[in-house]
Amino acid sequence: MIERSRLTMLLRGMAKVIAIAFLANQVLTSVFTLAAQQIDPQLSHQTIWVFSCMTCGLFTLWLQSDARRAYGFAREKGYVKAEGNAGEAIQIATDCPKRWLVILHIELNPATLKA
Repeated sequence: MIERSRLTMLLRGMAKVIAIAFLANQVLTSVFTLAAQQIDPQLSHQTIWVFSCMTCGLFTLWLQSDARRAYGFAREKGYVKAEGNAGEAIQIATDCPKRWLVILHIELNPATLKA
């Protein structure tokens, strides 16, 4: 049961990262395309495609590293506490700064429930 819920958490976290990265990528690529075509109307589709791929990858890495930093900060400052004997649950304070990033980190790294 616990392993299945960890898989569910991981999939939910990955879905959030993918959705956020996709939306941000669409906006940034549209802005880049409009701006770049003002400079060069013959802008190749490969250039836009490379920009889109790089943006999506970098945004995904940035989001995950920001979530990791937020979790580390929250744990260091006492906003995150383990509950139960085996630490199978984590309590996150409601006044935790960047709480949604802390939750995202826990979803992406279900092994933190053991810590």
